[in-house]
Amino acid sequence: MGEKNPRWALGLLLAVGWLGAHRFYLGRHASAVAQLALSLLCAALWLWGGPAARYAPYLLGPIVFWLLRDGFWLFDYFRVEEDMDSRLSAFAQSQLDEQASMPAAKAQVAAAPIPVSVAQPSVAAALPADPPPKPATDPQIDKKSLAIQMAQKHIGDALARQDVQTAHAEAETLVRYLAQRSRKPQTDPHLAMAYLLQGMTFYQTEHLETARKKLQMGVHLGAAFAELAQPVQQAQVLLQRLRSPQMAPGGAALPALQPGQYPLLMQSQDWAQALTWCEQTIAMRQAGQDGDVHDLAQHHLHAMEIAQHLGDAERQRVHGQAVLALSLRDGGDVPAPMQRSALQQLGDLYQAQGEHRRANGHYAQALALVDLRSSGNAAAQALGLCMLLQRLASTHAALGETAQALQSWQRLALYLDSLDRLDQQGQRMPDPEAVSFMLADYAAFAIRHQPTRVKALVQQALRIQQRSCRGYSLAAARAYEVFADFLAAHGQTDARRSALKKALLLVQICDPDNSAHLLQLKTSIREAA
Repeated sequence: MGEKNPRWALGLLLAVGWLGAHRFYLGRHASAVAQLALSLLCAALWLWGGPAARYAPYLLGPIVFWLLRDGFWLFDYFRVEEDMDSRLSAFAQSQLDEQASMPAAKAQVAAAPIPVSVAQPSVAAALPADPPPKPATDPQIDKKSLAIQMAQKHIGDALARQDVQTAHAEAETLVRYLAQRSRKPQTDPHLAMAYLLQGMTFYQTEHLETARKKLQMGVHLGAAFAELAQPVQQAQVLLQRLRSPQMAPGGAALPALQPGQYPLLMQSQDWAQALTWCEQTIAMRQAGQDGDVHDLAQHHLHAMEIAQHLGDAERQRVHGQAVLALSLRDGGDVPAPMQRSALQQLGDLYQAQGEHRRANGHYAQALALVDLRSSGNAAAQALGLCMLLQRLASTHAALGETAQALQSWQRLALYLDSLDRLDQQGQRMPDPEAVSFMLADYAAFAIRHQPTRVKALVQQALRIQQRSCRGYSLAAARAYEVFADFLAAHGQTDARRSALKKALLLVQICDPDNSAHLLQLKTSIREAA
């Protein structure tokens, strides 16, 4: 797709938008054909006259609404384009300046590959230094390649500063930009590389579950391209590492570490050894009596996380209560986010054990510690508050307190709507997948208690996923499953089967190793036939 002029697109929308001309111009042929067919059908019914003419106004409304929505869509479309164009221009100029000022010897050193340690792989080393070779005559290919180079550099710089949020935002921006420019994701190696880079970024920052999903997506899209054979193979090695955490990529045992380095064992998911050394670290800190309560609380939180992975509920509870005890101690300096994390994890523990009343109390205490007015990322704090409200609503529902559960869901929906509006205005949503999962969970609750809200909640969840990743996510699959349950409750068998098939396709793409989930969906589809 060549460079598109926003004035041409807007002019086509205003002049002959009902024919889908603006979508044809932007290469959105499938939706353009649907828009054209709907308009021609409306015109045919109107011209035919007689009894058929009375159905034309029912088609006119959706056409007008679609065209109005396309006005906002065009604004967002070209805003993303212009923002990336300005960043790419600045990046290209900085690269030229850097090459002009760098002596030849230094340039050779800078171009040399950086060795990668077994325990901490590098994003830059995980993907090729340059995008896949394509004809240089295509300016769009050049822009996509430059966007990947820019993202690699910015992510590497952010990780060097330990700025995790910026690294995640850069990867998400790249995926969103390339997804928008890719008419057919299955035929675009650059989009596949963007998912691989995003997965490597999450792996580097120890978000291992998210890394697994993104790496699987990158492998699924990139397997068809010979130029991506190396990064796809490296992603497959990392996926294998996530399945067999005790071994290094080459099959060798992990190197010996010191007790204070147990976070490296957490990254490699050697949970048993990590917990032993984490508790040794806690014992040494307590014996030293150095008064660093903040550091000690952080080690207890790590121990809670490790114990959760091991399924050791008792040790998880002990370490969580230790964090709360530190916060109550005279002179205790445990920040509110740490206290909130401990309370939330304890609530999750009690919820899993069926002690819903105790879980509810811990969630309520954690909710009281959320301060949206404090310094920091307000959107991220609002997302944390939403997660607590979701848990609070689930405990109320488990206790049979429907009114309180509904109140929590409605409060959560208000915050999610505000995050959605910010995302539409160009401010990045912290975790679109988590937001869509919460909307889907609310929709599942609303099937029995607010059936009129189900469709709107599902559509909002899918719309967020469409903006963030073209709808290729497990959150979108969850939304389709919930909608299928809603359709089943209303006896719409054919529509339910269609929704389940969409969910199955997304799970096959995003989580192909989850055989139990795949079998469940296939069984549901057969039963709906």
